[in-house]
Amino acid sequence: MKKQANGWKTGALILLCAAMTACAGGKDKGGAGGTPAAVGSETEKSNGKTVVTMSVLTKDRYLAEAEQKFEAAHPDIDIVFDELVPMDTSEVGGKMVMRQGGGAESEKEKQDAEKYANNVNTAIMSGNAADIISVENLPFDKYAEKGLLADWNALAGKDGSFRKSDYYENIFKGLSQGDQWYGIPTSFTLDVMHGNAELLKQHQLDDKTWTWDQFVDLLSKTKTDGKFGLAAIPPESLLGYLVGSVYGQLVKNDGKSWTFDVAAFEAYMEKIKKLYDTGLATSEMMGPDTANFNQMNMNSPMDVVLMPQMGGKSQAMLRPPGIGQDEGIPFKSGRVLSLNAKSKVQDAAWSFVKFLLSEEMQSSMSLMQFPVNQAALKNKLVETKNMLEGKGGGGKKGGIQIKNKDGTTLQPKLSDEDIMRVVNLMPSVSKYSNQNPKVLAMIAEESAAYFSGSKSADAVAKSLASRIGTYLNE
Repeated sequence: MKKQANGWKTGALILLCAAMTACAGGKDKGGAGGTPAAVGSETEKSNGKTVVTMSVLTKDRYLAEAEQKFEAAHPDIDIVFDELVPMDTSEVGGKMVMRQGGGAESEKEKQDAEKYANNVNTAIMSGNAADIISVENLPFDKYAEKGLLADWNALAGKDGSFRKSDYYENIFKGLSQGDQWYGIPTSFTLDVMHGNAELLKQHQLDDKTWTWDQFVDLLSKTKTDGKFGLAAIPPESLLGYLVGSVYGQLVKNDGKSWTFDVAAFEAYMEKIKKLYDTGLATSEMMGPDTANFNQMNMNSPMDVVLMPQMGGKSQAMLRPPGIGQDEGIPFKSGRVLSLNAKSKVQDAAWSFVKFLLSEEMQSSMSLMQFPVNQAALKNKLVETKNMLEGKGGGGKKGGIQIKNKDGTTLQPKLSDEDIMRVVNLMPSVSKYSNQNPKVLAMIAEESAAYFSGSKSADAVAKSLASRIGTYLNE
């Protein structure tokens, strides 16, 4: 799980024991990271096999397991990964360790992501990109507009063995452009808040339709000594979180060109700064007893299960404030796959992507996020329930323990009602909140100068309007 500044999870350490065995196998075919020697083609064979190339930042356990199983079932196809950062497969005491809480994305992670984006951009613009491209942190909509990506619907539509109804189509639609499908998410996470639901009820607010103005007003009205309204998130990160939920209001297209709403953005920056200046918000990690709300990225079904068992009675998962309309629960994806329009092995590439979406692979314990396959989600939840009850596979007893800062441990439980609660939540997930990573990165970079006091809100907003307009309209 990616580290997140989630106050309610402060210091939590989850140890997944024997039942969480993950595959790290597969051939090491890594390269320069996004710049394979050439696009795969039917006429280019490796030991008589059709070669399908795939650019990724990291070939994780899930991809390694899929590669191994797919090639065993398709001996005529060779999957070649081109990765930039190898997976850290270190273990502690024979157990896979996943730490939650304690910080945002590291500087190295940002640098690696930027290097990968630059490498892929160079490769795709020069016509030398891989057949399959991992684009979750890339502006794949811009590549699609330039005709550099193929529409997955052309392949999925003629494949009688593939039914979109077997999947969470709301997730697929969140990344679609009308009837065109250029990015396939293989998993997703929920971009939500964890907070005091009673406060919303007391002030006649609905988290499906509340706005950021209402949120700020609520924090002001409910301020109490010794308790923050919002915790565990720096101001520039909160601004990025806000922008992700109101992106369409700030970045607009009139059919001819893109524009950035300077006045609205400047007002949002000033509101956020005031939250921190007045002590309503803090970057420090706080527990549910010292903060009413925390931003949270729920990485997996396990998070949905653990949250109510770790927070206070009034704490609940909430949708973040937005534009005042019910747009569904926001989500992101740790893996979005696009198809190179110049690929000559599109059928073989689709076969591998379809295998990544299969119930078999989506049910794998190596897939740590929410699966997009409906049957797989139920499978994973039932398997988790059995594991929590000490019914690990192979006759081995596994288990999950949560260790908090004070040294106490919690043995979480999962009931049949919990399983249905998670399953019933999924149709409400529909708003993709990572619409243009490059624009969001620009906003984070520029706004840091305002929050540090080195630039005015007006100067930052106007600079962003110029940069974003130039980038989107090029």
